Amino acid sequence: MNGQKYIGLHLRALLDEMVTHLHKQLEIAGFPEIKPSHGYIFQHISDDGSRITELAAHAKITKQSMSALVYQLEDWGYVKRRADIRDKRGVLFYLTGAGTVIQQTTHKVNFDFERRWESKLGITNYQKFKENLQKLNSIK
Repeated sequence: MNGQKYIGLHLRALLDEMVTHLHKQLEIAGFPEIKPSHGYIFQHISDDGSRITELAAHAKITKQSMSALVYQLEDWGYVKRRADIRDKRGVLFYLTGAGTVIQQTTHKVNFDFERRWESKLGITNYQKFKENLQKLNSIK
């Protein structure tokens, strides 16, 4: 391909840039223990509570791996567990106040970061870029 890079390499570079920036900002904000793998939880945990199996499915990792991540955040005080009132055998996990602060910080950092890309591409091109990514990912 004459040295031409596949689109996946470009997408991966953009994602790596965004994730690296996010975790530098989280460290500055006082959350150095939060790693990229914890992001699956902060992205997908429901206000109504989430089961480990649901979080694992979203992240496309094993239940055991997700359990380790969730229990780690629970030990650090970022998530808490409660019995599922719909199924007494089940356990749901929720963000604590501290977990919500991390989630909100992440949203702000990512929003600000995206403004860089918008500035580089221009508002119209950036909107088209986002729309096309959503089409490719079938995200509504």
